[in-house]
Amino acid sequence: MSEFHKEVGTLFGLSEQQAAQLEQGLNQLAQDFSAAAQVDDQAFSADFYQKFKKLALQNGLLDSDLESLVGVLYFTEDHQQVTTFIVPSYYNAGGDRDVFSDTYQLMMDDLKKAI
Repeated sequence: MSEFHKEVGTLFGLSEQQAAQLEQGLNQLAQDFSAAAQVDDQAFSADFYQKFKKLALQNGLLDSDLESLVGVLYFTEDHQQVTTFIVPSYYNAGGDRDVFSDTYQLMMDDLKKAI
């Protein structure tokens, strides 16, 4: 059983295969974001968030799981960075500011501590 499956997959009732595919997809999303020329563009943000959502839904999660998933990912060392891409992309694409608000606050608190 992979570490990701233990830390994330079991919380959401994912099979090992679903967890592996989700982790692989998250790693690819992080690479895509890092390679993008302009990440603050609303169209890029909307597309990036939709890719995240599609990835999650294809691997056994529900819409109602997305906020919890992002919160859990923020606390996993290997996937914290992709969370810092997902949340701002969602907001930049026009998403509801109440969604992911707890994770966003943690991100801002951590940023202040780093300065």
